[in-house]
Amino acid sequence: QPEILAYVLKTVQDLCQDWDYADPVGPESLLFSGLGMESLDAVVLCTAIQEHYQTTMPFAELLADIGQKQRDLSIAELAEFVCQHVSAGVEAEQQEVEAASQRRA
Repeated sequence: QPEILAYVLKTVQDLCQDWDYADPVGPESLLFSGLGMESLDAVVLCTAIQEHYQTTMPFAELLADIGQKQRDLSIAELAEFVCQHVSAGVEAEQQEVEAASQRRA
């Protein structure tokens, strides 16, 4: 998970350079109230993450959930969400490979 946090943090930092955001960006930085992200920025960030990990993740549900609860999302929380879905994707791939090899046997 440290490498996922590092990737998400770097991606957010790169986006912040485009916004002329001067303050330090760390794992506890809040995406919307802290960094001033807007929904389009979130789409760009989520798309970059999905492309990097080559897996579809339910970002729409995550963003809808935080919107309903009227709370923000830290970079660390986003990284944890990504970690859960990346590891779930790896497990599903392993199960598919095992099932395919059993069919051949």
